[in-house]
Amino acid sequence: MKTLTVQVAKDQFSHLLTEANRGDVIVLTDGERRMELEAAPPHGGALHLDLEEDSAELEAELLKAVQGRHAPFSETELRGLADQARQEHRARGGK
Repeated sequence: MKTLTVQVAKDQFSHLLTEANRGDVIVLTDGERRMELEAAPPHGGALHLDLEEDSAELEAELLKAVQGRHAPFSETELRGLADQARQEHRARGGK
């Protein structure tokens, strides 16, 4: 793990992004706050999970999502979201 101040990281940002993309843990701090740089799947895609190896971790994350603080959507809100998603899909050239 590498920890740097934001000021120092400014000069090395491109290099730090490369390191984070390789899986290295990069922590930025401004004295009071800390933030980790983390690689994300390309284009916001799903992570590849091996259900034989990752099932316990996946189950824990799904339970956190379901049991977390949230307000359920009404049927009207869900229909509105579905309509919006269809419109955006068509605008991008989808059928």
